[in-house]
Amino acid sequence: MFKENMFDDIETIENASLKDFSTVKIGGNARFVVFPKNVAEVKTVFKIACANNLKTFVVGNGSNVLFSDNGFDGVVISLKHFCKIKKVGDCVWCGAGANLFVLHKKLIEWGLSGFEWSYGIPATIGGLTKMNAGCFGHEISELIESVVCFEDGKLQKIDKNALKFGYRWANFDNKTILWVKLQLKKELPNLVEKVCFENFTQKQKTQPLNYPSLGSVFKRCEKDGEIVYPAKLIDNLGLKGVKIGGAEISKKHAGFVVNVDNATSKDFLDLVKLAEVECAKCGISLCREIIVVE
Repeated sequence: MFKENMFDDIETIENASLKDFSTVKIGGNARFVVFPKNVAEVKTVFKIACANNLKTFVVGNGSNVLFSDNGFDGVVISLKHFCKIKKVGDCVWCGAGANLFVLHKKLIEWGLSGFEWSYGIPATIGGLTKMNAGCFGHEISELIESVVCFEDGKLQKIDKNALKFGYRWANFDNKTILWVKLQLKKELPNLVEKVCFENFTQKQKTQPLNYPSLGSVFKRCEKDGEIVYPAKLIDNLGLKGVKIGGAEISKKHAGFVVNVDNATSKDFLDLVKLAEVECAKCGISLCREIIVVE
């Protein structure tokens, strides 16, 4: 049995629907969702979860997270209150929970360039950093100066020379990212805004932004030294538009699985597995970009 108000004065929702914490709007309920406001509260949450043998999962905007229909019998930690954004010269310190749309509004105002490629990604800076996300030939690692993380009850500042990044990967392991420092460059605000909206227009043309999704489901891969783009392969296999339950391989972009009609995580995963099986017949082993939380 858990004691009443076990997280004391920390903002907490019990039996919370995880559909509200993932951009694909899928998932059962979490035993607890907590919203720490500072480092002391983060430390308290992890301490209480450990003392009660509760598993934990840290979430930003959930833009690549698929929660199980069975929910999460543990503590989901939302960093939405870690959202402050501070300009220091040509650098910007961002709380891990800073929403990219909010960040871009400030970067346009400040005339800081280099991050326009990410405009339109429905993520937080912490999540983007955790997976070294990118698009249009860029990755967040290009801009990172340092990261402040929390692990084992302690804060740790890691400079860029101690960080390792790969394609959709970074060496944060079990660390919880709390702040990220980005190095940008000065530009005229109207030019920063122009590039942002040009990039977003391109995404609107090629991606199914009108449906809930998790973005690209699969990472690009290689076969015989050649880069393979999963979306193109899935399209060539005739899977574009295939539906299972309320989920669909997008008719607009075959690398997306979209929630068109109250899809379940099973619907979503069944489509993912279908694509994996069919691509395997062509000798291609797909690697998932999404995180499945059960």
